Amino acid sequence: MLDVHDRRIAAVLQADNQRTVEDIAAAVGLSSSAAHRRIARLRRDGLIRGDVAVLDPKAFGLTMTFIVEITLEKVRVDEVSVMKARLKAAPEIQQIYNVTGEADLLLIVLARDVEHFEQLSRELFSADPLVRRYKTSLVVDRVKVSLAIPT
Repeated sequence: MLDVHDRRIAAVLQADNQRTVEDIAAAVGLSSSAAHRRIARLRRDGLIRGDVAVLDPKAFGLTMTFIVEITLEKVRVDEVSVMKARLKAAPEIQQIYNVTGEADLLLIVLARDVEHFEQLSRELFSADPLVRRYKTSLVVDRVKVSLAIPT
């Protein structure tokens, strides 16, 4: 069970995971050793799932973001698992959600330009017999992009 100190540590780390343990301890009202133990436990228990740098896609030539809704044919679970693994392996696909409703999968895809996205869609969706149809939306403005959770 997370207590108030664990939640405060998590909030600090979500905002800036490069802060020193001493800095975090001061921010949450703990000793450095207590903060260190708690951070180690959060990592060990899988509550902290990774430490990453958040990059600007445009700085890497990925100027366009697309939201893709995929509707699948009625297929076996093992076939869908193979498709999910193939989609996960595509570096341009940032996120994949298995959802309820009209679509089965919802993807967030980065591309250099429309031509690049068309190439990706042919390789990843159009040619796949498991895909009944897909619908694409172009993101005009990335208003909020975050994986932070409320603590």
